[in-house]
Amino acid sequence: MSQRFGPITVALTGQLANILILSAILAIIASSLILRLYRRAVIKSMRRRSQSDILETKGYLPPEPEQKPHDAPLSLEFITRESLKKNPRAARLYHQATRRRWWIALIHAIAGCGFAAVMATAFLSASKIDLLPIRLLFFIWLNAWPVVLAMDLAVGLSRRGRLITVTTYFFVGTVVISNVLHKNLGLPLGQVLYLWLNTNLAPTLLLVIFLHRRIRAVGPLVLVFMVLSVAGMILIVSFTGDNHKLLKALSDLSSSLGLSSSGTLVLLHIIGFAVFAISGWIILGTLRRLYATKNISEQSITIDAVWLLFGIINSISLVPQGRWWILSGLAAYAIYRLIAASLFLVLGFAQRSQSGGRRLLLLRVFSLDRRSEALYDTLGKSWRTVGSIQIIAGRDMATSAIEPHEVLDFVAGKLDRRFIDSGRSLDGRINQMELQSDKEGQFRVTEFFCHDDMWKMSLARLADESDAVLIDLRGFSHANSGCVVEVHELFNVVALARIIFAVDNTTDQAFLRQTMQDGWQQLKDRSPNRRLPAAEISLVDLSGMSRAGFHNLLYALCAAVSAKPA
Repeated sequence: MSQRFGPITVALTGQLANILILSAILAIIASSLILRLYRRAVIKSMRRRSQSDILETKGYLPPEPEQKPHDAPLSLEFITRESLKKNPRAARLYHQATRRRWWIALIHAIAGCGFAAVMATAFLSASKIDLLPIRLLFFIWLNAWPVVLAMDLAVGLSRRGRLITVTTYFFVGTVVISNVLHKNLGLPLGQVLYLWLNTNLAPTLLLVIFLHRRIRAVGPLVLVFMVLSVAGMILIVSFTGDNHKLLKALSDLSSSLGLSSSGTLVLLHIIGFAVFAISGWIILGTLRRLYATKNISEQSITIDAVWLLFGIINSISLVPQGRWWILSGLAAYAIYRLIAASLFLVLGFAQRSQSGGRRLLLLRVFSLDRRSEALYDTLGKSWRTVGSIQIIAGRDMATSAIEPHEVLDFVAGKLDRRFIDSGRSLDGRINQMELQSDKEGQFRVTEFFCHDDMWKMSLARLADESDAVLIDLRGFSHANSGCVVEVHELFNVVALARIIFAVDNTTDQAFLRQTMQDGWQQLKDRSPNRRLPAAEISLVDLSGMSRAGFHNLLYALCAAVSAKPA
């Protein structure tokens, strides 16, 4: 048995390391450049002022005359799950939001095991190793490590959750390895460790970098593209060297162009990069079309990039056993995608979500940066299984909520068409919102890119048509005049039972109370809150962004949605 592992351990000596290092460098540069240029373009467009006729906008109301101050009592209360558990509709929706993400993660895990089975079979077949059951099971476990990463991406695991997932994976591996060692006494334990590291270490380290929140939006896809392209650039040399006719034809072409031997080598690398880059672009284009037709979500695109990366890297190491083994990773990915799509279809995720479609408007202080991104990322994994999210884009989230088609629009020079510069464009953007779930049961996020003089109008329209509004007031102080306007406008257009205010120890709560009292006293006659004999503001404490605070927030949003009249 130990001798049969020889070809695996020496499959590729230096080429794979060169491919990964060069791919990582190019991908970091490309991802950072794309996101930087995208953010700059968004901020530049936001600073423009539109030339629109405001009265075009559907739902626009002219300023009202001064009115008698509203003197009904107003109170502020911090709410928790325990204080809302008497609401059965909120409890039911909360459990749907928390459970569905786990079902989605389970589907990706099962499909990932299909991927691992294909890669294990390819690995053993290429190395001329018998496909014995326990041996196959070991290699399936070996190639199933990305399941751990996919679970984290789908659920958003806590540190404790990550520890449990990793421990479970290695516990299963320990059982399998014990059986392998029992049946093959000549196989050293060190060689088992080497096989795991050789299969999983390099792509895992790359993903730790490219799944960082700052570049996650485009990083994994750009990395897959670069790995394919650089692999083609390097492997085309070995392919050409094995084909004497092709090598002679290329030499003749180089001579006719007056190229030296070094120039010929450079030309060969460029050809290889271009050929495989086309393949990478086709893959990215296919993912975009699947996304546009709602066959997959952007979360799945990121998870797909994980499986593609592991498949491509590990199939490259099989090339010395036969050049066509490089397609084994793509074949394994195709099986993974087929299993995942079939399970989502059979389990009816899309049909279950059709009864939902709740609309959440997410507002925040335009200076939170990482905290805004963390809230968006954590909340989205749960909420988007029961409803959509609308965001008025700001520079703090210009790249955190970015979606695949938005990047492609930017690269194609079509970013400006996404900006709201008139009443008609606002109506059109609202009418084009994706309010139905995709086939994986996940709802979309719609960003509203507004010029400087259009965000107030967009706020009023979106708030009026949303089922619930979350305004993140962490860091709120006298400096946030825009948030003061938002709070007052929300009081005028949204029932207070449908508004949740998130605060923490960085919120100037005295100023917040004064802002709310001022807004309450200045209510317009058209406000749904004007005739309330008394009202209560719902606050959720997100200090430290603890798991308890997040679940309090999710439960509060479910209660707010349930409070909307049918």
